[in-house]
Amino acid sequence: MKFITGAAILAIAAGTTHAHAQTAPADATTTEVSGGTQDEARSGGEIVVTGRATTFANTQVTEPMLDRQSALTSVNDVIKELPGVFVAEGDAFGSSDWATSISIRGFSSGGGGGQQIGSTIDGLPNGGSGYGGGSRANRYLDVLNLKTVIVSQGTADISSRSNEALGATLDYVTTDPARDTRYRFTLAGGDFGARKLYGRVDTGQFAGDTRAFVSASTSRVKDWIGGSGETRRDHVDAKIVSNIDRVKLTGWVSYDDADEAEFGSVSPEMFANDPNHDAYTDNWTGIPYIDQGYRSTSRALRRNFFGYLRGETDLGDVQLSGTAYYHRMRGRGDFAPPYLVDVRNDGLGNPESEFTGSLPTVIGGGNLGRYYFVTPTGAKATFVTGCTGTAAIPAVYAPSCYAAGSTPVMSYRHTHYENDRGGLTADAAWTHDFGGVQNTLRGGLWWERGRANQLRDWHKITNALVGPAFDGKPYYQQFSTDYGLDEIMYYVEDAVTFGPLTARFGVKQFFLDQRRAELLNDRTVTELNSNSRPLISTGIVYHAPIDGLEAFAGYSQNFAAIGNGPLGEPREVIDRIKPETANNIEIGARYSTPRVKASLTAYDIKFDNRIQSISANLVTGIDYLEEQDSVYLNVGGIKSRGIEAALAYRVTQGLTLSGNYTYNHATYIGTGNAAQDADIGVTPGRQVINSPRNMWVAAADYTRGVFKIGGAAKFVGDRFIGSDGTATAPGFTTVDAYAGVDLGEVNAVMKGMALTVQATNLADRRYLAGADGGSAFLGTPRTVTAALTFDF
Repeated sequence: MKFITGAAILAIAAGTTHAHAQTAPADATTTEVSGGTQDEARSGGEIVVTGRATTFANTQVTEPMLDRQSALTSVNDVIKELPGVFVAEGDAFGSSDWATSISIRGFSSGGGGGQQIGSTIDGLPNGGSGYGGGSRANRYLDVLNLKTVIVSQGTADISSRSNEALGATLDYVTTDPARDTRYRFTLAGGDFGARKLYGRVDTGQFAGDTRAFVSASTSRVKDWIGGSGETRRDHVDAKIVSNIDRVKLTGWVSYDDADEAEFGSVSPEMFANDPNHDAYTDNWTGIPYIDQGYRSTSRALRRNFFGYLRGETDLGDVQLSGTAYYHRMRGRGDFAPPYLVDVRNDGLGNPESEFTGSLPTVIGGGNLGRYYFVTPTGAKATFVTGCTGTAAIPAVYAPSCYAAGSTPVMSYRHTHYENDRGGLTADAAWTHDFGGVQNTLRGGLWWERGRANQLRDWHKITNALVGPAFDGKPYYQQFSTDYGLDEIMYYVEDAVTFGPLTARFGVKQFFLDQRRAELLNDRTVTELNSNSRPLISTGIVYHAPIDGLEAFAGYSQNFAAIGNGPLGEPREVIDRIKPETANNIEIGARYSTPRVKASLTAYDIKFDNRIQSISANLVTGIDYLEEQDSVYLNVGGIKSRGIEAALAYRVTQGLTLSGNYTYNHATYIGTGNAAQDADIGVTPGRQVINSPRNMWVAAADYTRGVFKIGGAAKFVGDRFIGSDGTATAPGFTTVDAYAGVDLGEVNAVMKGMALTVQATNLADRRYLAGADGGSAFLGTPRTVTAALTFDF
């Protein structure tokens, strides 16, 4: 506690500030930016809602941060300059979800740390961020329709709807329709074949106080390493806002169709030898062992539809809101193994049916092995006894280890993902003055039903000598598994304000019914009631006598539901598993004047019941009904302490300097058993994977007349790329910059036209970015893009 107390004293002495909460919590006073268009909301130089006082730390994306991003970038990348946030992507556009990771205070989304950060879209849950069936925010939003992202680094408002926010919560906020009719078109292009066409139509006001917009975009970009992998994305958004008497209605829908080529990770030794290439290849060789790394065969295909309808009303002392939403995802993950799986006994010397495709698909069941070459008749080729292969190709994969005339074979493996979910939210707040005391009582519910399926099938690559084209009919369907989730969350909170002091106390609780059904093979069905205990959220805010200065302190218990993985375990194991929880303490202060905004936050987080997969021979006390290779237990976790400081100073009307510093001491808590620690690959006391201890950002932004220009440098310190704390990615510094001009102000002929140029990693540094469990993805090279916008 000496660490926390000392930081609090420093915070109050410095007089610091933060940006603000995603919703107006009970301890908040709200002065919102009014008006319609995204540009109007940005007119003050930042997208910031001023005056909110919260008992927890949060920051949000500002206009210059968005200006520094390309029109083709992912919405995940825009938060990278905020305190405590480390974002790593495979390229400047976030083209690969596989290579994307976000780390905040030692908790991660991707990057070898699991899914521990919650995400919401306009306050509604994203349905999980995992690669295999989840949907990050970039699956819902076009960056050109993004208003801001509100980042709660430790805990979010008690009403936040996420069941994986063990650490931070990210709320992505969409822009509202413009008040005036407008037609906007943006043409963007740049390095690595990047190109995007975007169009948006705002209706302006009609039918009383109703506004709407519809937008669509299409984009393409090639990978920056060899250019053989292309990522395609087509996206549609629409939103309507209508005020009818005292009721505000908001509706929003989005459709996103993405087909992504992936990036491969490298070891530090590989990076030192060649910092410009990853583990994938860019030319088809006809040798399956090499071609399994062909970039264009490692792909992620995702189609997402999401929509909601929200109603809100203010009845004076009482505010009510309710939302209904629906999400549908269909996806596929591709990989090209360098063999065919032998799933049918065709008889010795006979043509293999997996190769000839002459028989129906084998549904479920085990396999008889695999084979790598076939004879001219389609039978398994015989391996030459004693053949040793080459230094680059193991013997079993080497063409020279089979008889002349043998043909190599390969598979194209598909993992199909389906996710359908719908839900309802309801919130109510009652505020009343009792003399010199103001009291706000609020509460709400969240209900969601989700149904998902994962299916894997194997297709033959038609001719492995020629290219990756594959047969449409699979030769083997390996598994098909259904998952079900029924979830209810409630929260209730009371806040009391007396003079300069506001105190709040709240409780929330999750009730989850989970189900797993294996549709093939053993056809087992597992059901689990995974409820949280009542989770406490409490804190205070003190408005100091100094104008603009306030101090805050808060405590919360964060929650993450049990994932799908453990549901395949025997009942004895599942009954021992509990949902993960983390205890979060924050204390700090914020200071805000028209020219100075600053903040300082100290935090202390303990998470010590992580769900880990441990070898069964290292676990005692479970009477197994069948032999298990591994089991899941709640053991170990993370201890995180640190400081986040931020400062912004408006030097002149057009010039603003800003920056922040993060110190994050996030280390692993062991299981208490050295053998178990070694088994799960954790070194107690070592810094958490993908979590730099030191980071800083320094930025300058200048606007004058028709021109704007700015840049930001970010330093990311050394970090481990494996949980055992042995392999290290060195620290790096990157610089991003932008320049823009309103062409219509330069020449009336170009009225409504604007040009913006952005550069990422201006100095073209080579570095290792996000971790991948002992290896890491290559950092983004210098990437320059330009966007020309037409408004009519």
